[in-house]
Amino acid sequence: MSVELEEADLPLTEAEEVPLAPEKKAAAKKAKAGGGSSLSPSKKKKNNKKKNQPGKYSQLVVETIRKLGERNGSSLAKIYNEAKKVAWFDQQNGRTYLKYSIKALVQNDTLLQVKGTGANGSFKLNRKKLEGGGD
Repeated sequence: MSVELEEADLPLTEAEEVPLAPEKKAAAKKAKAGGGSSLSPSKKKKNNKKKNQPGKYSQLVVETIRKLGERNGSSLAKIYNEAKKVAWFDQQNGRTYLKYSIKALVQNDTLLQVKGTGANGSFKLNRKKLEGGGD
């Protein structure tokens, strides 16, 4: 009996089952390789566009402080009142975005904090960094 079963099993396993397994594996590999490679370039393109560019709220803060031109620096309230006149400014979350931008600009040495701590106080533009090129 065992001889008959082995002979009957051999043609089935070699002819039908063995070719199906590599085809399935190859199809799965092609699907994974095709799906992974098509997603990677689009992600890379999106990341390269925004690399090393300041945020629009940071640019708005710098422009607003230039526009106000106060000798002792501009407070968050004055910056906010001028910034909300811009059409794209977010009325609900804009003040929070300004706070984060101001903190980042102070840490980046683009702004000097004349008074206060955090996002409170008065801020001036760092003329040395803006004119000198950032040494």
